[in-house]
Amino acid sequence: MLQYHMGYFIELNTLLRLPKESIQPNELIVGKKFTVIKDKERIFPLHIALLLVTDDWTFVGYCVTHTTLVANKQTTLTFEVISLFTPEERNTYTKRFLEAAKITGEIK
Repeated sequence: MLQYHMGYFIELNTLLRLPKESIQPNELIVGKKFTVIKDKERIFPLHIALLLVTDDWTFVGYCVTHTTLVANKQTTLTFEVISLFTPEERNTYTKRFLEAAKITGEIK
């Protein structure tokens, strides 16, 4: 028996990972707003603190997403940097996340 499932794929994100070759960590300033375009259609929580991560999985601070626009298989979002980690905090957050993400299979 054949079964057909209709559905729509959309990714739910609980942290903001900056697109490769977009914003560099040294450009991040508390209070500054940025707009980025992510591939795929995604859902980001609005108006709550999200961890901010570089493309290489370095955790750099917290941000808040103010707007999202999902269209043409892309997501455009505007976010504001609300805090930045010290080098020690970056190392701790990054190390702990990578340990956990390897266990859950999020990162190989």
